Amino acid sequence: MERRVTARRACYITGISSARLYRAPAEDRDAVLRDRLRATWRPNMGYRMAHALIKEEFEPLNVKRVHRIWKEEKLGRMKRYRKKRTGSTVPCEATGPNHVWCVDFCFDSCLNGTRLKILSVKDEFTRECLALEVGTNFKSLRVRTVLEELLANRPAPRFFRSDNGPEFIARSLAVFLSMKKVGSHFIKPGSPWQNGHAESFVSRLRDDILDVEVFHNLADAQVKLAVYRRYYNEQRPHSSLGYRTPATFAESESCRDGVFKTRNPGISISSTPEGYS
Repeated sequence: MERRVTARRACYITGISSARLYRAPAEDRDAVLRDRLRATWRPNMGYRMAHALIKEEFEPLNVKRVHRIWKEEKLGRMKRYRKKRTGSTVPCEATGPNHVWCVDFCFDSCLNGTRLKILSVKDEFTRECLALEVGTNFKSLRVRTVLEELLANRPAPRFFRSDNGPEFIARSLAVFLSMKKVGSHFIKPGSPWQNGHAESFVSRLRDDILDVEVFHNLADAQVKLAVYRRYYNEQRPHSSLGYRTPATFAESESCRDGVFKTRNPGISISSTPEGYS
C-alpha cells in the first residue's frame, strides 16, 4: 500500500482477507474444546470415542462438531480392518453377566530384557476386564490362584473359555473348576475366532499400552497394567455397549435383564443362548 497498491490488491497478493484490515478476528469458541481433545487423544482413538469421553463435560455437544475439530487438528483416525466373515458363530455365547469368562495370554518385554507374560480374564457379556496379571512365567497353579481371588469376590461363571494351552488343560485347574461347578469350554485348535472376546481385548491392550508404554522392569509393568485395567473398566467407553464403560453397563438394568444396547437409540438386541457342547 506504501507503493500505491490498493488495499484489496495488497491483501490478494499476500493472501490475507481484506476483512482483517477493518475488524479484529473473532475469538475461537472451540479453543477450550480443542485443548480438551488434544489432552484426551490416545493412540488408535477415533472421534466417536473422544466424544463419548468428554460429552458430559461440554454438554450439549454434537458429535459432528467433535468430528470437525478432530479433522482440523489432524488428531488421526482409527485403523480400520475388514473382518473376514466365515459364517460360523461363537459357541457358548454369553447371555448375562458372569455367564462366560474368557482368558488368554499375550507377551511383551522390558527395557532390561525381561520377558513378560500377561494373563487377562474378561467377562464376555459386560466386557469387564476382571484380572490383568503379569509375570515372567505363568503355570497352571498361578492361573488357579488368580481365579481363586476372583471367585472370592464375584459369583462363579457358568463357563470358562480358553484355548488348549498347557496352563488351561492342566489337571489341577480342571479339578479346581469342577469343585467350583464351572464348566470348561476349549476352542478348537487353530480357531482363535472362537475366543474372539479375548482376542479383541488383547488387541486393544496392545494398541493402547503395550505398543505405547515402556516397561522398565516387572514392577513397573505391574503398576502400569493395573492403572490401565482401571481405565479400561471405568473410563474407556465401549462401542458395543452404546459407548458406555463396562463398569457403567454392569450396573445398568439392561445388563441385569441380559440385553445389549446397540449404537442406535431405541433398538435393543437380546442375545439368545445356543447349545453347549
